[in-house]
Amino acid sequence: MSVTESEECGYRLDIGLDDEDIGAAPCDRPAWRDHDRCVWHATVDGKTPETFEDFQPDAEEDLNGAYLKEASLAGVDWLADTSLVGATLTDADLNNADFSGADLTLATLTDVSGINADFQGATLEGAIFTNADLRRASLEDALLDDAVFTDVHIGGETSFDDVNVYERKNVDPTLSADTSLEAAAWAYRQLQQMYQENALPKLARRSYNREKDARRRLAWKVRKYPTALKWEISRWVMKYGSSAYRVLGVSLLVILVSALLFPFTGGIQETQDGQALTYTIENPQDAPPWWTGQILLKSLYFSIITFATLGYGDIQPVGIWARMLAGVETILGSLLSALLVFVLTCIVTW
Repeated sequence: MSVTESEECGYRLDIGLDDEDIGAAPCDRPAWRDHDRCVWHATVDGKTPETFEDFQPDAEEDLNGAYLKEASLAGVDWLADTSLVGATLTDADLNNADFSGADLTLATLTDVSGINADFQGATLEGAIFTNADLRRASLEDALLDDAVFTDVHIGGETSFDDVNVYERKNVDPTLSADTSLEAAAWAYRQLQQMYQENALPKLARRSYNREKDARRRLAWKVRKYPTALKWEISRWVMKYGSSAYRVLGVSLLVILVSALLFPFTGGIQETQDGQALTYTIENPQDAPPWWTGQILLKSLYFSIITFATLGYGDIQPVGIWARMLAGVETILGSLLSALLVFVLTCIVTW
């Protein structure tokens, strides 16, 4: 950045964005006091609302690259809807400040205090929040693609969208993401990290599931069918690794379906007093109810021990199809048991 010799600020923002409209023209505001830059771009720490008393911006005014390090902006409302792309707000006091609708793309908000600050509808794509205090802050409808949140302090009253704005309004991201679903997945990932760091496990799990769901739908959209099928299986079998009840439900379904199929695929055979008794149903219409009930009970028992891979040997499948079914159920039983352990371990770590 070269210093201009004119009375105008001359600051030009250069942050490497493809958007030629951002930072294309130099700042034409008058230089401030004895500085070479205007009041917004002068590298002076600790600016206060009184500093800007005669320079308050109009709505949607371009303040890109503003230098607001250690600025005291608590309670100000005249930064709403302004453009603060690439602004530096390190160590700034933003408590109760209104940034709703503001464009803070690639802004630096390190060590800021933003308690009860309003970022509703703000563009925070690529912004860096490090060691920031955002308790009771509002970030609803905020665009968070490529934003980074590290050691950010939030609470249960910090408000984010249940469903990300990229999904609800199909907003196109500006920075690294190619689609709205990819941007939504990034935002959910950052929220999950924040919730985990602030001991909010239920909200962390919700954001985790939202992220995986966005990636599942993105895989279908870009026609990555193997990946999409993987996410679909993960969704229905274990809710992306977050629901032990879903694993148990799928296990119960496998046991019941197998129990119903065994009598129609050759049946099962039990040895009693040296005699082999086969439980099978060839013509359901001709089978008496008591016999059908006994067959199903025996089949359910055999299905349970097969799923659990206990293998008592007192009952065996009859015929190639029943044996194949028993083999498949054994494999599924082993896999689902392993998944149950995996999911329980994941839940403990939230």
